[in-house]
Amino acid sequence: MTANRTPPRANPLGARRDTSRPGFPIPAGACDSHMHIVGPFDRYPLRETRSLEPPESTFADYLEMKRATGIERNVIVQPSFFAKDNACTLDSTERMGEHARAVVVVEPDVDEATLADMHARGARGVRLQRVVAGGTSTEQIAEMASRIRDFGWHLQLFVDSDDVEELAEQLHRLPVPVVFDHMAHVYKESPISSRGFRTLLDLLASGKAWVKLSAWRFSPDNARARQLVDANPERVLWGSDWPHVSYEEDVPDDGKLLDRLATWAQDSATIQRILVDNPAELYFRC
Repeated sequence: MTANRTPPRANPLGARRDTSRPGFPIPAGACDSHMHIVGPFDRYPLRETRSLEPPESTFADYLEMKRATGIERNVIVQPSFFAKDNACTLDSTERMGEHARAVVVVEPDVDEATLADMHARGARGVRLQRVVAGGTSTEQIAEMASRIRDFGWHLQLFVDSDDVEELAEQLHRLPVPVVFDHMAHVYKESPISSRGFRTLLDLLASGKAWVKLSAWRFSPDNARARQLVDANPERVLWGSDWPHVSYEEDVPDDGKLLDRLATWAQDSATIQRILVDNPAELYFRC
């Protein structure tokens, strides 16, 4: 293992307040496929703080970012610091209505009635991870896949590409789609020359897996993003990762992050696919 597995730290500033308008026309129906709502804590207290203890970044704060960028749809992802208490994520998804979906965190033995209720409230996937405290481990991947298959959900994996080769054979057998968040780029020293990253590209090319062009702890890598797009633009999504809870540099401007997407996609048809068509297929077809 070559990755430098240093612990994360919380961005102490919270959401940026001066988001710029992107420098290209945002297509109708554009989706932010990875973001979080954080608080307010008097209603949604933190459940797990060993890895991260972020400041509040609320529903109203995110709406300001959406207005500034022109994003219409969004996917609220359950963050580790709320553990398996999905109240903030699902309440926020319901408030946003038809333009929002959710990815939740649940126990492997979750019952069908609970999943059905979550589906009615907008959930379309379950997140598994092996990075920070508060989540459900990838060790339960086969059991979780069998639980969600009949709902048409997917599994979202918060792992590094160094881990993908180990998981690949099992992923091919799963009866549900697999989505890698944060470009499967969790650790700074995880290179695009690794066998794990090459395996990730193969999974994308086969159509079995999807990947989110989103950043978790540091600025997204241009070479990595371009290779992911080239591998299969029909399996690529874009996510802001708002409010950038564990960003290690200055809190990014989400409008400028969209501008970076334009350099990775290189043409309007690919931008349309990544921002509109792909998320519509994965999250909004039912």
